[in-house]
Amino acid sequence: MKMTIIKEPNLLRDGIIKILQEYFLEHEVVAYGSKDYLTLQRETNDENGLVIIDCDTAINLFSTIDFYKNKNKKVIVWISNRDDVRLIDLFQLNLDGYFYNGMEKEELLAAVRGVRDGIQYIHPILSPVLLKDYARLHKTTPDKPVGVFSEREWEVIELLTQGFKNEQIAKLLFISVETVKNHVSQILKKLGVPDRTNIVLTAIRNNWVSI
Repeated sequence: MKMTIIKEPNLLRDGIIKILQEYFLEHEVVAYGSKDYLTLQRETNDENGLVIIDCDTAINLFSTIDFYKNKNKKVIVWISNRDDVRLIDLFQLNLDGYFYNGMEKEELLAAVRGVRDGIQYIHPILSPVLLKDYARLHKTTPDKPVGVFSEREWEVIELLTQGFKNEQIAKLLFISVETVKNHVSQILKKLGVPDRTNIVLTAIRNNWVSI
């Protein structure tokens, strides 16, 4: 798999390249800035692979995303400002990853591994913004899928979307904290997502709950 980074040359880009090359020896890692972007598009004839697009790169962001999605590549956007006005539009594209400046090395590696393996990653810093705007734009009657979760799991999901912690959920449902943890683990497994934030985002995006 080829990992492509579209970001203007700087020390941060150099650091990302070094980390990816060091820990993903089986993958080719390449980087391009806006000046060589047209060359990149001409040379990108292969399908599949993974691309990280810095939203601050001097390119047409949305057409670039479409270009790589049409190549069946996993698309990640790298966001430096949580108040970026494009954020909700990017979220509605349901991309493979939403990274944020300041990610530690282990966090970056885990996120890239997850996206590579088909698990969407959304940085926790971005989730409150996404939840607020997405819920505001999509106020409809919840439509829960049948046969996916148990009644208790649905209760846990609904309480997670309201921001409750494990201890609070345990008290509200009259069950132990350990039982709550087990329910959360089962929900994560069924959804194939890495964390509680993505449980909530998945539930809201699919109109399973209302907040």
